Amino acid sequence: MFEEKDDTILARWLARSLTPEEHSEFEQSSEFKDYQEIVKGLNRFEKPDFDKEALRLKIKNQIGESKSKKGKLISLKPFLYIASVAASVILILGFFFNEVKYETGFGQQLAVTLPNGTEVQLNAQSQLTHARFFWKNNKKVNLQGEGYFNVEKGEGFTVATSSGTVSVLGTQFNIKTRANIFELTCYQGKVQFEAITTKEKTILTKGNAIKLIEDVFEKGTIENKSPSWISGRSSFNNVPLSEVLNELQIQYNITIENQGVDVSKRFTGSFTYNKLDMTLKIIFVPMGIEYELTNNRKILKLLSVP
Repeated sequence: MFEEKDDTILARWLARSLTPEEHSEFEQSSEFKDYQEIVKGLNRFEKPDFDKEALRLKIKNQIGESKSKKGKLISLKPFLYIASVAASVILILGFFFNEVKYETGFGQQLAVTLPNGTEVQLNAQSQLTHARFFWKNNKKVNLQGEGYFNVEKGEGFTVATSSGTVSVLGTQFNIKTRANIFELTCYQGKVQFEAITTKEKTILTKGNAIKLIEDVFEKGTIENKSPSWISGRSSFNNVPLSEVLNELQIQYNITIENQGVDVSKRFTGSFTYNKLDMTLKIIFVPMGIEYELTNNRKILKLLSVP
């Protein structure tokens, strides 16, 4: 296995500057097949053939002509050629090392399969990215929003979030990372979380859950076998109303205008994603909160209580 970085090896390979020993070793590496597969159809970036002797004579003549004139004559063509080759290499490198991105909009869900066979279900307003190639050398995904992971047995990798990193090995778990909220729930196997700010590590096993609030862990347990949002329902247990409102906007694509309601009040309950009128009654009637929904059903006004 080469000790050089993938992009360095690629650049030297494209420039045909590997030694015979290095080239032989490279052909035996697992990355070589990936490189071959990707560069198919990219032959237009190879250097054109040219007559070396004709080029030498042309350069000699140009030098002679420049001496017979006042000042200096500088030909930019070689520099332009070098620049074009460099640009081609950069373009190919960009193709190699860019990311695959999956996104969901308001009220949408999306099923994704990672290169190792892991299945991921993305909740509304979420984004998942990972490197396009060389998964074996970079087993990491980035998550914004919420996702439920069903990991292929024996395939460990990491999930990076704005709050910290989740390390997994053969498990089922849910990550929620929105605004100031981070939640991790383990449904099968074992998972580890390391917070970015404190570097504190926490290990969760089946039935365990944690919530990170201002760098402080809140631990809990669960009894259900999968997150409720998979079946089209959001559930809450003694959470601030602000958290419920955020989820309401994500699932129904509405804007909430708060006119004096205390959103720190705690809420316990659930709502479905297909009946907005019933959902609003379930949330606000028990809490004694008055509200108005505009005719276009896009703006929800929370009215202050006298």
